[in-house]
Amino acid sequence: MTRSKIYKFDDEFKRKARAHQFKFRDEILRVSYDDKNPQVMLTPEAAKDGLIFYAGYRDYIRKKVTDFRATALYSNMLRSEHIPFNIFSPMELDKSGAVNLFNKIIGGGISLVKDIKIEFAGNENRSAYLNDGTSFDVYIEYVAVDGRNGGIGIEVKYTEQGYRLGKKEKEDILKPDGPYKYKTDRCGFYKDDLTISRFITDNDLRQIWRNHILGFSMIDIGQIAYFHHIHLYPKGNIHFAEHALPNYKKLLTDKGRESFKDICFEELFELMKTIFKTEEQTNWINYLQRRYIVDNE
Repeated sequence: MTRSKIYKFDDEFKRKARAHQFKFRDEILRVSYDDKNPQVMLTPEAAKDGLIFYAGYRDYIRKKVTDFRATALYSNMLRSEHIPFNIFSPMELDKSGAVNLFNKIIGGGISLVKDIKIEFAGNENRSAYLNDGTSFDVYIEYVAVDGRNGGIGIEVKYTEQGYRLGKKEKEDILKPDGPYKYKTDRCGFYKDDLTISRFITDNDLRQIWRNHILGFSMIDIGQIAYFHHIHLYPKGNIHFAEHALPNYKKLLTDKGRESFKDICFEELFELMKTIFKTEEQTNWINYLQRRYIVDNE
């Protein structure tokens, strides 16, 4: 039986998403719910069995999860950490389809998709980038039509919003000779009147900015020639749709806007339908829509 509860820290979208996931868990997954731990919406047994992943590709996806444990990452259906596996890992099985999809999103230029990586931070030499833990939820490594290497870094959100600034991160951002300031000044993504202190005070923009300049860092050291950052989110999450993303784009130059794309789940899934058309792929996309598209519940 679906339980409809209200939690005081839920915004409107998270409340609807919670009800939606309760219903999906009860009616589709048929997993019981622990009233004592409402945030962890799958039982440890169900999480261990990988029920947070799409059944049609579950065995394949679980091989891609290097550190699978029945933690909140794989039991809390309101968190976004598992979503990149469900959406993007199956694309590894049809890389020509992935080429068509991402060419449509970024406007062309991709000849070959080499790899699709989940939780990717450049490489082990963090000091060459931002010298922190910034990573892409998904990284698309590709060969451009001119033979050079390119990359697409994707940030995936579901019910999440911004995050609070920690003391050390604040100190690192403000270092006059630190990588944050260096990359921000050098990348050409931002208007001349931007000061880096904007990302100290604005919790909504900080992660978007960090991911964007992480991509520039890869260009700066010669790892890739081209980069786009994609922010993927459900349209009902108005924190991003109406606030964070419009405010971030106001800071960008033409170069910054060209390298930054935002797309909602609803748009992406409809676009995927035009490209991935086998029966197996159709079932997968139908699952994504049923699982993540939140109606007015």
